[in-house]
Amino acid sequence: MAVLIEGYSIVVNKAHAAGKSEVLAAISTVDSALHPMALCADNDLLRIGFLDLQAARVFLTALKEAGLINAADAETGQNPEMVMVTQFGEIEGQCDWLKVQFTKLKDNTLICLAGLNSAEAVKGVAMPKGWNLEHSILKRYFEERSHFMDENYQFVRSEPMHTIYRNPETQREVRLLKLSYVPADKAELQ
Repeated sequence: MAVLIEGYSIVVNKAHAAGKSEVLAAISTVDSALHPMALCADNDLLRIGFLDLQAARVFLTALKEAGLINAADAETGQNPEMVMVTQFGEIEGQCDWLKVQFTKLKDNTLICLAGLNSAEAVKGVAMPKGWNLEHSILKRYFEERSHFMDENYQFVRSEPMHTIYRNPETQREVRLLKLSYVPADKAELQ
């Protein structure tokens, strides 16, 4: 299985974090302040999603103080127990046990998944209880990021899976993964 990645997601490897009671206490202190659909888990991973990067960093700090090793802070030879991943597939730090991939739902909504890095194919996705796109972190994060890109970057073109912008300072192209996949017109592909 895999977990849905939305917004800024902190992914905890349950096996690596097992036996650390301080971690459960840290999670329970923030539970009431989370988005209603912030938590989901499969047998191996716990995902906590945030819309705000600062709130995600505060929570990462609380988990580090509870004894978990963050991938972004792991030293050579240390095995990280948690990592931050965005719904665009960006991983903060090196995390060998995590595999990130994209798929689409039946309605062509593109989603990012995280699972243990194994040879097995993903056979299901753990999503927050009562999840729906309209009230999800996924949609709000995408809308906020799109608004930011429209205000601060120059639109270049649209592709089936990405909207391409140009950074006005560096002139480099930046790809923003679309929320909904639109199949390409076959004439455009030739």
